[in-house]
Amino acid sequence: MPTGHFSIGDLSFSFEGDLAELAHCQELIREIDRAEQRLRRASGSDQVVLIYDRDLEGERGTFDKMRLRAYDEENNYTIDIGETDNNPLGIYVGYDQNIEVYNRESGNTWQIDPEGHRVDSPKEEPSPKEQPESQTRGGARRAATQEASRDAPSSARPASGQSGTDSQAEAEGPSEAEIRSASDVLLDRASRHPPEQRVGETTLPGGPLAEKIQGFARYCGRDEGYLHRVLDVQGVSSVHALTVGQVPGVIEMIRDEETLRQNEGFGQDDDLPF
Repeated sequence: MPTGHFSIGDLSFSFEGDLAELAHCQELIREIDRAEQRLRRASGSDQVVLIYDRDLEGERGTFDKMRLRAYDEENNYTIDIGETDNNPLGIYVGYDQNIEVYNRESGNTWQIDPEGHRVDSPKEEPSPKEQPESQTRGGARRAATQEASRDAPSSARPASGQSGTDSQAEAEGPSEAEIRSASDVLLDRASRHPPEQRVGETTLPGGPLAEKIQGFARYCGRDEGYLHRVLDVQGVSSVHALTVGQVPGVIEMIRDEETLRQNEGFGQDDDLPF
């Protein structure tokens, strides 16, 4: 049986599986590499560590959480790792997930979004039970007070051989498998709401559905013009005007331009003079 060798934070490990499983693991590791690169950029540190917090307090009791974390002289920078049953490693990192920052001296907390902007008002935190079992992206937010007892390490050592891989992964952009996984998460969350409900009136764990659709379009490298083409097919002028029932078609057209072109061509034959 083939064996793959991977690293997450400061943990190196081997995983035994068939080639398909190892390829799936590699896709996941690339996504985690991007999260680690964001932590390095935000903190200015060369090292990202993998930690496992136990007995954290949530709305539905205590739970454990695996996390990626970097430190500078004043702050902790953290991205949560979620659990899933949809890949061989059983974990995921959200493609649209904010970095959570905790100042160890003042106790203040804030977030850094994927575009690198500071967000002073944290998004609503879902409890661990609110995460869909099938998801592979989009981690749960933790309460700010869970950081209070976390101190920076007394020494830091650089993670060897990481920065080049991370930069290459960022330059290449998400793979088709990663985009598909992200769309699965979004569709799973949206499907929990009535199909006739407006997207503008729908909030998912982690933020409004409209923002999530727009974020997914950016993740796929689609600009506003492309998104307007998708909305035109659906007969609406804004993402907020969509219904939840239209979301699967919208996501598929964002993901696959050929699907969008086919939908744009529907009905055109009726206008031909022959």
